[in-house]
Amino acid sequence: MSRDVLLYGLSASEDCAYLLHWMQTTPGLHAFVPDYHRLQLEHWIWSARAELGRAILDVGVYNPRTWLGAGYVTFGEAGTETTEDVKGDLLALPFADASFDGVILTEVLEHCLAPRGAIAEVGRVLKPGGLLLVTSPFLWPDHRTKDYADYWRFTEQGWRLLLAGFVDVTITPCALTPEGAAAYDQMRRFECFGFQALTTITTGYQCSARQR
Repeated sequence: MSRDVLLYGLSASEDCAYLLHWMQTTPGLHAFVPDYHRLQLEHWIWSARAELGRAILDVGVYNPRTWLGAGYVTFGEAGTETTEDVKGDLLALPFADASFDGVILTEVLEHCLAPRGAIAEVGRVLKPGGLLLVTSPFLWPDHRTKDYADYWRFTEQGWRLLLAGFVDVTITPCALTPEGAAAYDQMRRFECFGFQALTTITTGYQCSARQR
């Protein structure tokens, strides 16, 4: 099934053009669909590659980020048709305490029955001072499949609750394209979403945090 997408490289956004150029000219980068949301997410992870350390766990990734080096391990849910290095239960990770310098948990928590438990587990396998990079969509359609459900959306305040056990927490909303922002403003007005100054929107949040 192909995706029905209007804007691939057609946005007037200079930031979008910059990220597309980065994707097309960075040697060794893994394959991913270059919508603006995903471009921001992948560039953010790529920019933090040195901070992630050598032993890195990547949870629920379809296209492995092998450019992260020899200590990179992928993990997926048992019973899915994906091909991660290790499979199991995100709520009971089959790794010892303090095993990893960095954990990447991108676009996964919305599919997890117990997000707090998942965050606690990735915190358990992180070394003290280890870096967690975690994202989840906010303004996004229900995208359940035969392999996984779709349960949650998290606000900035929700992220702060989920990451309350970590330090150096940073929560950054993804940017909209100018075209998407204009379309959302029309929808906001027609659907009575509230006063412009009191309502905010983003396709998702990029959150970084360190284990105590």
